[in-house]
This record gives sequence, C-alpha cells and structure tokens, in this order.
Amino acid sequence: MRTTKRIFAALGLACVALVAHAAGALQPVPAPDTAKLAPAVAKKMADERAVIDKAKVDLVGPPLAQAYADIGALYARHGFDEAAAVAFHDATQIDPDDARWYYLGGVLARKLKRDDAARADFQAALDRDKVYLPIRYRLADTLVALGDLAGARKVLDEAARDHADQPVVFAMLGQLALKQKQYADAVNALNKALKLDPQATRLYAYLGDAYAGQNNAKAAAEARAKAGDGAPTLADPLLAGMLAPPQDVGDTLTEAQAFAREGRMQAARDTLAVVLKKTPDDAEALALSARIEAALGNQAVAQSYVDQALKAKPDSAPVHLASGIVAEHRGDDARAYDEYRRAQKIDARQPDAWLLLGNAEMRRTRFAQAAEQYRGLVALQPDNAVAYAHLVAALFAQGKCTEAVSTLGAAMAKYKDNGDLAQVYVRATSTCREADAKSRDTALEYGRALYKTRPDAGNSAALALALAAHGKFKEAQEYQAQAIFEVVGARNAEAAALLRSTMQQFDKQQVPDRPWPVEHPYFTAPLLGAVRAAAPTPAPVKK
Repeated sequence: MRTTKRIFAALGLACVALVAHAAGALQPVPAPDTAKLAPAVAKKMADERAVIDKAKVDLVGPPLAQAYADIGALYARHGFDEAAAVAFHDATQIDPDDARWYYLGGVLARKLKRDDAARADFQAALDRDKVYLPIRYRLADTLVALGDLAGARKVLDEAARDHADQPVVFAMLGQLALKQKQYADAVNALNKALKLDPQATRLYAYLGDAYAGQNNAKAAAEARAKAGDGAPTLADPLLAGMLAPPQDVGDTLTEAQAFAREGRMQAARDTLAVVLKKTPDDAEALALSARIEAALGNQAVAQSYVDQALKAKPDSAPVHLASGIVAEHRGDDARAYDEYRRAQKIDARQPDAWLLLGNAEMRRTRFAQAAEQYRGLVALQPDNAVAYAHLVAALFAQGKCTEAVSTLGAAMAKYKDNGDLAQVYVRATSTCREADAKSRDTALEYGRALYKTRPDAGNSAALALALAAHGKFKEAQEYQAQAIFEVVGARNAEAAALLRSTMQQFDKQQVPDRPWPVEHPYFTAPLLGAVRAAAPTPAPVKK
C-alpha cells in the first residue's frame, strides 16, 4: 500500500512538472478589440470566451489544449488571426503530440505571411501525422513559396506513394515538375491526376505546356483544346470545421466594408441590405452600395443608390467619391473627375480620391498633376507599394526617373522588409538610365533576394530587369520566360502580352526605359468600367 502511494505521488509530481513546464511556455491569448463588430456578434464572442476561460481552470493536458484550440477557432472564424495564432501555439505547448494544433497554427501562419513559421508548424504536424493529406499538401505549397522546390518535390513524392488515389497530389506534383522544367515527369503526373479525376479539366492547360516543353506540338494542342475550369479538390475537414470564415450576414456598415475589402461582394450586399433596412438614409451605406453595384456592372442600380445618397447627405466626401466611381464605370470621365475633386475638397483624407484623380490625370497625359495626386496618396499610405508604383510611373512619364529612384530609396530605408516596395525599387532603378552603378548593384541584390524568397512572376520579371541592366541578357531572358510561363498558365493574357513586350527588348539586347511597358495600366490608367473584370473598383480603404 505504501509503495502504491509513492507511485501515485510520483505521478502527481510528474504531472505538476509537465503543467508547470507548459505554463512557462504559454503566451497570454489577447482579447481582440470587437468594437467594430455588430453588438450581438461581439457579445456572443465575449460569452464564448468567458465559457472557455472558465473551463480552463479545471483542465490539464489534452482537454486544456482543446480549450485553447477552441479559443483559436473562435477568433479565426471572426478574422482575428493574430490572437488565434497565439491560442494554437499554446495548444501545441500543452499537448505537443497532437498534430492538429500544429497544422492549424501553420494555416494561420501562412495566412499571416509568416512562411518560415508555417513551414516549421507543418513539418511538426507531419512528424506526428503521416495520414492527413492536407498537412503534406500545405507543407509542399509553403516550401514552394520559400523557393525550396526540391524539398517540396520530396514531400509530394512521398504523398504520391502514400495517397496514390488522390488526384490533387499528382496535380500539384505535375505543376511543380513544370516549374522545374522536368517535362516528362510533369506529363506523367498530370495524366495520373486526370485519370483519377477526369473532371479536373483545368489541368489540361498545364499538360499542354508540359507537352510543349517536350516539343510535342500536336499533343500540346490536343491537351489545350480540352482545357476547362474544373480543378481537383482537397478535402480538409479540419480547416473547414475549425477555421472556416463565418457565413452569417452582418448588420453594420463596418462589416459590409470588411466584406467588400475581402472581395465577398454578396456578403457585403446582404449586410448593406440589413443596414439600409434599419436606416434607409444612411448615406455611407448607400454610397458603398453604389460602388459595389457599379463594380458588378449594375449601372442603373448604382446610379439610383448615388442619387439617394446625394439627397441624404450632399456634403459627404464618400458620397461624392462614390458618385465619381459610378460615373467612371459609366464612361463619363469628366463627371468622375469633377466628383473626385469635390470629394477631395470636402475631405482630403480619402485615399481613393487621390488615387482615382491621379489616374484621371494620367489619362489626360498631365503627368506632373498625376504625380502630385499620387504623392498625396503616398502621404496617406506611406507603406503602400501600389501607391509608390503609381507615383513612379507618373515620374517616369515626365522623364524624372532619378526623382523616382530617390523617392523609392528613402521609402526603402523606412520599410526595408516590404517586399512589394522592394520590387518597385528594383524595376525603377534597373530601368532608370541616370541611376548610378551602386544603385543598380543594390537593385540586383534586392532582385535576387526577392526571387529567392518568393519566385513568382512579378519577382521573376523584376530580377530579369535587374540582370538586363547589368548586361546579363541571357539570364534576363530565362527569368522573363519563367514569368511568362507562369502567367500563361494562369490564363492571364494581358499580363503575358506585357511580359512578352519586355522580352522582345531583351532579345535585342536592350534595357527597357520604364519599369513597366508603356501599355501597362500604371501608364494608361483605363477607366474603371474598362477593367471591371480584371480589377474591380477599389474597396473602401481603412483610414
């Protein structure tokens, strides 16, 4: 009996030690600011958090980890990803043997653009669970994003052996082999995926490219002729059950604006309907409704909303901004221009007014005036790479490339980790003929680093410009070809045409004199209605 007591005492001390160790590694899960949520939603979140916090007092081990995971899922469902990430981290510390918490933490890290952390989490999940396919899929995807194609290939090869009945594995394996220019492997994997899922007709486009890489023009043409919109799917019940976004319609303007920024237009429309049902003369809700309907091509409905908004609040900057957007979608550039100016005069803190007025000035070839508008946009959003890109285009159009490079250099000193801004710097410095050798060398270093971190079409094309600026046209052509290959695979004909335009200059051993071709929207600034399908009306910008 005495021995039994000693054993239980030892076990108890061990449990205490484990709990103490876990507690030392835990991070306080922040309570997000729910002030912008609908009151009912905020109250529900607070009530659920209180229930979970109360339960934690009496829990240890896996049940305690589950409680933290429940908090993480609760916050993730409402878009509070930072707080959710902390909760899942704590769950892994409490129960380090459960792959689920590492996996969901990895999903959040990927969403938060913390790819190194995501890779570590997905690898930890895979070490604990070799069966759940989405772990391998997302690990491979993250490795590709980090430029580790060999590592991604290894993960996918193992997945193909263990999940030989899953078309999504072979689809990804085929696309990766294409990226590596291993065309025979790509053909083999893509054909396997199509055999497993004949409805995944989108894969025929990649298969066509693979055959083309083998110089089999007939097979390439036959495959491309079968290309459609079907894609293989990946069943991910963990993500669906724990992190699926809320499907509920909101009841506040703030929620509608958030839905619009996320591109969830139907959710935004439904929420605005609820808002306007309660307050039919809410001018900002009417204005946002007008913008959404204009972007969706419903011009008559959009104009009706604008008329109501102007009647309700004729001195509102968001209302006049919406009026200008509706006019621009309708093709009335002059009316749009006047309305943007009116909105800006009422409230100079409207970023969209500065952007759209700058675009209007570019269409009028008044590049100095456009640059002033874009400077105003940069002042409001000093870390916005797109704002700088517009300013750079206006300055290049004036022949002031040195000013563009100088402006970008100052911005890079403040926002050195902004990869999108660095890409603009690489493009501008590499194509400015007055840029000094030191600046061009820096641009090449940035270009290589960007490509290593994220080898997508944009960074590949930027690196190509930097290489061309150093006379390395053969390498420039290779990276430009990779960018073309990627956008063609994505069925982006407009982007492919722009990239081919630059490739023609590389073929002639010429360095372009602009960061983007003259046909690029940064220079042409087409009317909103003309680019509705490719680039909807700018979503409301957070002030």
